[in-house]
Amino acid sequence: MTRNLRDKFSGIPNYLKDWVLTFKGGVTIIFLIVLFLIPILTQQVYYLEIFVLSMIFSIFAASWDFLAGFTGQVSFGHAIFFGLSAYMVSATMVFNNFSWWAALIVGISIAVLVGFIVGIICLRMKGPYLALGTMTIGIMFMNLFRIGPLKPWLWGDEGISSVPPLSSNSVTVFYITLIFMIISITMMIHISKSNMGTIMKSIRDDETGAEASGINTTKYKVIAFMISSLFAGVAGGFFAMYTRSVNPLIFQPYYSFIVLIMAALGGIATISGSALGAFTFILLNEILRDLGELDPTNPVLIIFTTPGFIFSLLLIFIIRFASKGIINSVLEKLKDLWDVLLGR
Repeated sequence: MTRNLRDKFSGIPNYLKDWVLTFKGGVTIIFLIVLFLIPILTQQVYYLEIFVLSMIFSIFAASWDFLAGFTGQVSFGHAIFFGLSAYMVSATMVFNNFSWWAALIVGISIAVLVGFIVGIICLRMKGPYLALGTMTIGIMFMNLFRIGPLKPWLWGDEGISSVPPLSSNSVTVFYITLIFMIISITMMIHISKSNMGTIMKSIRDDETGAEASGINTTKYKVIAFMISSLFAGVAGGFFAMYTRSVNPLIFQPYYSFIVLIMAALGGIATISGSALGAFTFILLNEILRDLGELDPTNPVLIIFTTPGFIFSLLLIFIIRFASKGIINSVLEKLKDLWDVLLGR
């Protein structure tokens, strides 16, 4: 019987089988089970939408982490791919009556194409120059979409409104988004564990050494940009259907910076940690907003419940004291406690 089970799951990668048996693997599976049960526990639209937004940004944060954490290409302009996909999904659904999945394919395709172009443009840039270069390109897109004479083609400051939702049923939206999140994150983890992922990590750790070993670093850096932009495009498409509108502000650096904070919260170069960091960020943001509304006249309460202020402090704390991410560090402590309780 054991042999039959092994044969049945022989197509599953060994690292995935081993990961399931680890403490983090168990916590992740429990977390996913809880997510699947949420619409059963509550069908209030407010709570479902918070989790849907968290799942969208989980994909977005993981896509940034794939590029920065595994290839060392730190981007401050990741909103480029997120925004372009959101615009294309919105335009094709509103003006061409595309179904959501067809519009999503178009949005992702545009994001990957631009990811290829941006990857080539940024090949010679490294470190802070790459970060600033990608941020500049993002700002260029934001200003381009705001130019008045281009309004017939790029829709101007108002952007596109009345975007059809993914579904009129909040539970359906929840489960479709959840499935896409699981597929996206699983694919990114699989790529990071593959031979390609090993090559990308070698470029991150020592690009000169990788080139000396005969690795075509140019090729793999562009591929990393394309893969990352693909999943950022998935997130952008879902975000457009979630907000039901899109405007040039989607290209602003804010959207590029918050995914950095999300990844830092969960631990950079972990993919799953970035996804968990996105959930923490969105949920904490909602809690802080509710606390700030308790007494709108209290300046101290307003300051210390302002999400931007709190997350800035968190980022400083992470850089100084928890380089592996707060959530990752907490999980390690919980694992140690679990081992003690089991007498290991």
